[in-house]
Amino acid sequence: MKKNIYFFRHGQTVYNLECRWQGCGLDAQLNEIGLEQAQELAGKVCKLGLTILYSSPLIRAVQTANAIAQKYEKSLPIVILQDLREGNFGIVEGWKSDKVCETFGTDFVEDICYPTLQNWDLRFPKGESKHEMFNRLLGCLNYILSYNDDENIGIVCHAGLLSVLKCGLGLEKKPADKNILHRQFANCCVLHLQYDTDTKQFSLTVN
Repeated sequence: MKKNIYFFRHGQTVYNLECRWQGCGLDAQLNEIGLEQAQELAGKVCKLGLTILYSSPLIRAVQTANAIAQKYEKSLPIVILQDLREGNFGIVEGWKSDKVCETFGTDFVEDICYPTLQNWDLRFPKGESKHEMFNRLLGCLNYILSYNDDENIGIVCHAGLLSVLKCGLGLEKKPADKNILHRQFANCCVLHLQYDTDTKQFSLTVN
């Protein structure tokens, strides 16, 4: 049996618009563009046949999840899980991207943004490593998969978690194009995985 797991990144916030690092310590609401993005996403998601929706506790994710749930004709329960929160990026939270690169160097920042199994223990001062983020996310996924028999599951979370998911599960190598992260994990993007309950393996589905 295969289960479909759809990951949705939240809509835009003012911090996204200003190119600021936004971790779990900045709990911003969606801006007007973000609210529109969430509504557009909801129109697409209502065709996926979700039976349950999990969300990060951060406001930007909850607002996105609510927009999705409201589009469903039948009740779509939303379950908030703390381990779906964005990473803790330490002292750089709220900093603009150019300041982060000037302070820590472009190579270091790229290694944080595009984690591999060789560099995912790096972290900003007082922050969380991508390895630590993956461990809590994987534990959360195992809980979700063991808790219910739903075949179509939705998860609203964050770009940082999507990057470590692909790294930790070996779904993608580090991209040659350094700007690809922003295209792949744009606000309200969709990442579709399938989970094989027999082999216990995840695979990336390209729609």
